[in-house]
Amino acid sequence: MNDINQTAFKPRKQSGLVLVLVTAAMTSLIAIAAFSIDVNHSLMNKTRLQNSVDAAVLAAALVIDNKGTTAEATAIANSTLNTVAGATGNSEMDFSSATISVQYSNDPAVFPDGTYSSTEDTYVRVSVSDYPLDEFLIQMFGIEKVLTASAVAGPSPPEPLLMNIVPIAVCEGDDTGTNGYDQGEIYALKIADQNQSEMGAGNFQLLDFGSGASTVREALAGGFEETININDPVITKPGNSIGPVGQGLNTRFDIYSGGGVSAADHPSDVYVRQPVVEATMDNNGVITYEDESGAGGEPWGYSDYEAALPDCTGDSDCRIAQGGQPGRRILPIPVVDCTGADGGTNSFDIEAVGCFFLLQQAPSSNGSKQPVFGEFIEDCTVTGGVPGQDDSTDGPYKIVLYKDPLSSES
Repeated sequence: MNDINQTAFKPRKQSGLVLVLVTAAMTSLIAIAAFSIDVNHSLMNKTRLQNSVDAAVLAAALVIDNKGTTAEATAIANSTLNTVAGATGNSEMDFSSATISVQYSNDPAVFPDGTYSSTEDTYVRVSVSDYPLDEFLIQMFGIEKVLTASAVAGPSPPEPLLMNIVPIAVCEGDDTGTNGYDQGEIYALKIADQNQSEMGAGNFQLLDFGSGASTVREALAGGFEETININDPVITKPGNSIGPVGQGLNTRFDIYSGGGVSAADHPSDVYVRQPVVEATMDNNGVITYEDESGAGGEPWGYSDYEAALPDCTGDSDCRIAQGGQPGRRILPIPVVDCTGADGGTNSFDIEAVGCFFLLQQAPSSNGSKQPVFGEFIEDCTVTGGVPGQDDSTDGPYKIVLYKDPLSSES
């Protein structure tokens, strides 16, 4: 009888032990699930946060590089963070409870910089700390999810080699903007009257990338494939060469009249529309451009060109079906220091390379006495800005991200 009773009680003891084991296992699984969900959530938002900080620091560095103040740069950094937070897919992002810091230095490895001077090259550091995240299961274990991120940006060392340059140059200006050129404004890229040249008599803003009309034609069609060193001066090519210039540039508008330049070698731009009323320049060098056919009643220009892309199918000015290439109307042109120009062949130092949008077809004869017109877009050797706040800086550079000396994660 005792044996029977002992046997009857054994399963009850075992069932209690199984309950304990199952409970412990379930607790472990819940803990693992909690950590998995919250860790993955943290990693995803860490990437979002770092991308936001990168965008903010680059925006602030560009403001400084364009002669803005630290107050303006700080404002754009904060504004960029909020803009990113309001973008589609980022509804969870909220910087209202985070600590945001924007610092400035003349050395990308030193923050804060007690001797910072706004007259020298500036590097910006943006950091976000105490950035809270929503907590899911992990809150049961008393763990908080708080992120930090930081980034540093500023001018890179001068870029020595330049590619795809068009053999035309414009003189550095004294006005505001990038080397005297303002975004959205129309400029004469190659003049038709030597008396208007800042490069001296005999010059029409052409550069000597090789002798002969065919060389000029090919280079302006996009056939100059060599690199030039930013630290080497460029040489002017006296003479108008208006026929070869027009024949080369106008390939970008799907025009191949004379000169033997083929569409196979030099396809047109994907979109060849021009202003309804073309830009003109009078004898005093004053440019008139009043076409009102663009969006918002503004003169037609680069922003309208961009709006027509990437697919302009159905538009009579579209050349997608013919193999047109986007960006062919964007001309990288050296901006040079014309100080001391005395006519004839001149040697000029390159200060930057400006990207200009070829507004309309170039004249192929001198009857109109009109220049080649381009809308200034940006300094295309950099993300933006003039070639150095420090006057001793040589050549164009880029605004780039640097390793943050105060963080091992950047």
